[in-house]
Amino acid sequence: MKKVFSEIFDWVKTFVIIFIAVTLIHKYVFTPVKVDGPSMYPTLHDGDSVILWELGYEPEPFDVIVFEYSPDVYYVKRVIGVPGQTVSYHQDQLYIDGEPIEEPYLDEGKLLVSYSGEFTWDFTLQEICQFDPCDVIPEGYYLVLGDNRPHSKDSRHIGLISEDQILGKATWIQWPLSSFGRIE
Repeated sequence: MKKVFSEIFDWVKTFVIIFIAVTLIHKYVFTPVKVDGPSMYPTLHDGDSVILWELGYEPEPFDVIVFEYSPDVYYVKRVIGVPGQTVSYHQDQLYIDGEPIEEPYLDEGKLLVSYSGEFTWDFTLQEICQFDPCDVIPEGYYLVLGDNRPHSKDSRHIGLISEDQILGKATWIQWPLSSFGRIE
């Protein structure tokens, strides 16, 4: 009889350890997030499910991230500017620290999305930054934009986002299976 209880205890212990490990990995390393809305089209579509990498993540330029806009409201956007940089747009051209930067991830969207005028309207960092003065992006803050610029609520509307708001980097599309793959 002791052998049966010992074996049952071993199975329960194994199950509990696996459950805790999966829960911790799900919560702190790989988290699925559902995309809501068209702001990242064509990179991501409304309803896509992406895997979020959280553990030790440090935002880098052009990463696709998830951040908390307000309690229980999460946005998926692309990091455009990082601390210490100056960012502006003029005549549909991104400038970082005064240098023109190509954005190949926008090409397909510009062809597919109907818009009139510029795809990304002109702005300077000083015009969208919530700090005064704001010559460069302050430490701990990031400028983010959606890939579907005419239909995105991003730093042009909400200002710079705090590092504390960032949950992690969207790394993989897991659903639908037809879109399965790494986010570029």
